[in-house]
Amino acid sequence: MAMQTQHGLTADDTACPLRVFVISDFPLLLAGLTALLATQAPRLALAGSAAVTPSPLAALTAAEADIVLLDLDGDAETSLALVRALATRGDKVLLLTRQQERARQDRAIMLGARGLLTRDTDAAQLLTAIEKVHHGQLWLDRDATGRIFDALSRHGAMPAPDGAPAMPPPLSEQEQKIVAILMAHSGEPAKLIAGKLHISESTLRNHLTVIYKKFGVSNRHGLLGYVLQHGLLLPA
Repeated sequence: MAMQTQHGLTADDTACPLRVFVISDFPLLLAGLTALLATQAPRLALAGSAAVTPSPLAALTAAEADIVLLDLDGDAETSLALVRALATRGDKVLLLTRQQERARQDRAIMLGARGLLTRDTDAAQLLTAIEKVHHGQLWLDRDATGRIFDALSRHGAMPAPDGAPAMPPPLSEQEQKIVAILMAHSGEPAKLIAGKLHISESTLRNHLTVIYKKFGVSNRHGLLGYVLQHGLLLPA
């Protein structure tokens, strides 16, 4: 059994640090993040860095990174296209932004980014977010999760990324409620989610096993990512 470190990582995690690839068109931001990551060995390691333009995909492939830290503050169209490309490749993308363009931020999450932080986030929170996203969690504040969920509930199913209509798997009323609660409280542990549903944690796990199978995913993040990317309509 792997031992836990003071940072919540296992011994295997510290033996193999999380490799973070940083993407930004702002040299000072790249330099600052590079310097921060250099202080975190063996917890984290810098896998590489690149600008948003020209495309960083070739360098990222060679770097074999675990997490992509992407600055969202460049050209909107280019940044969002890059988020889509990274998500399609299966990269775990954590976004950084200083802007308050909520529509762009929400769109980036719908395209497959797994978390978002503002640039006034402190170093400790950034490092925690990197680890949590690596381990399959979404890193979104409640306002962002609520905005996205409300938009989906108001407007219904949006086109899937490839342009085909999203076809949700058949869910029971209870399963729909579970997914809706997960959408609204994505960062909360299973015990609290079960409490909101007035069921036991073991019952929640049983329901989730069935739901994951229906959506063809293996964990909570996969489920939420599917719902966000396909714009599925679920009850509020």
